Amino acid sequence: MNRTYEYRGYAIRVGVEAKGTVPLDRPEIERPRYAAVVSIAANGERVLPSHLKIENAAGLPFRSDIDALMGGYSAARRLIDEQLAETAA
Repeated sequence: MNRTYEYRGYAIRVGVEAKGTVPLDRPEIERPRYAAVVSIAANGERVLPSHLKIENAAGLPFRSDIDALMGGYSAARRLIDEQLAETAA
């Protein structure tokens, strides 16, 4: 799953990849582990030097591909906000 979002003049590209499994309380049941792969571009030029991989939110693994997608998007927005705040200061 891949999505591109526009935020404050930047293009945020978020992809989701499944990575192994996360064991549940019952060892015979496992669910996939997801990671968000994020890149941020402004005017066609990448802002970060490479893709940023995000594997959890608040120390907990993403429970679904949608959680990973939104977690990656949220992290990218925070990075953009921090960058703009530093530029304005």
